[in-house]
Amino acid sequence: MKAKDVSLLAIVVAIVWVALLFAAKGLIPVFFAGKTFGLDAKEIIASGAFFVIACSPVYRSIWLDKRLGLKVEGGEAEPSGESAGAGK
Repeated sequence: MKAKDVSLLAIVVAIVWVALLFAAKGLIPVFFAGKTFGLDAKEIIASGAFFVIACSPVYRSIWLDKRLGLKVEGGEAEPSGESAGAGK
């Protein structure tokens, strides 16, 4: 599979994951007489975002480049020009 296809699949799975967790959060109090669902909305969204970043090669390389200043080439992360010169 191509990286774009894997990334698209990861996004679709994350959307389904978040939708199911929000459905559970909304329906558990209705069907189980006031019981609460253990995850907060922020935690549900963060788990979906983590899934996309961790499981999609396209967005993982973008995230590493933007947040950490690392470039991924050939499967290994290397510091980019901006971060590499900062320590000298």
